[in-house]
Amino acid sequence: MTQDFSSIIQRFGVGKRGSLAVVHQGTGYFACTPQAPYDGSLSTAEQARQLLAKAEGRLAEIGSSKEGLIFCAIMLADMDDYAAMNEVWDEWVSGISPPARACFEARLASPDLKVEMIMVCAAKAA
Repeated sequence: MTQDFSSIIQRFGVGKRGSLAVVHQGTGYFACTPQAPYDGSLSTAEQARQLLAKAEGRLAEIGSSKEGLIFCAIMLADMDDYAAMNEVWDEWVSGISPPARACFEARLASPDLKVEMIMVCAAKAA
């Protein structure tokens, strides 16, 4: 028996494999990558800038902003790029109370992908 959760879960950009973002009871959830197709010639910092610009758009779409971020998990293809990514991150969260975060190295879905983030935020309720 399939239940209908459409009255309590709002989904954005629904595709065959997943949704771009989901909001439930005032909390938004989404993963974000740099602009596709991924450009492996870009540095991790450049990819992070693309990703964070994209994340701002997604946050706005679901009724939030970077000030509403609660948690961010940052996945790097190579932890040697940690300092470069942190420079971009620090600039992006400058002037706001930053969210809780974790950063770790992971094998990402494409060899051209250097950074990916999972974000949780306060958002408009469904």
